[in-house]
Amino acid sequence: MSWWGGSGSKGSDDAEAAKDFTSDDATSVGYGASENIMNSGMAELQQAGLALQQQLLIQQVISDLTDRSYEKCVTSKPNDTLSGSQVACIKATVNKWLDTNEFMTGRLAKKQQMAQQQAQF
Repeated sequence: MSWWGGSGSKGSDDAEAAKDFTSDDATSVGYGASENIMNSGMAELQQAGLALQQQLLIQQVISDLTDRSYEKCVTSKPNDTLSGSQVACIKATVNKWLDTNEFMTGRLAKKQQMAQQQAQF
């Protein structure tokens, strides 16, 4: 008997067993699997790219907010520490920005939802 379970005789039986091992069904599954792996890899790469873009956007917003708050609230020569009024001003500026951002995000989401509902009808 051969090592893969054939009849044991050499020659045509070995060729037949090899042909069975590499049938068309096995190769078609292989191509589909590699295509799925490639698509999965592309999807993961796109998700990583989107996450990186979002992180960059957040960093830019924080940097912009920091600059604006500093320009608005620190009007005198800066010291090692911020005064109480400067801290209160920065907190108020940040809170206003956060409230505005939340309001605009909600409003845009409502508009998008209304547009999707109108598109369905």
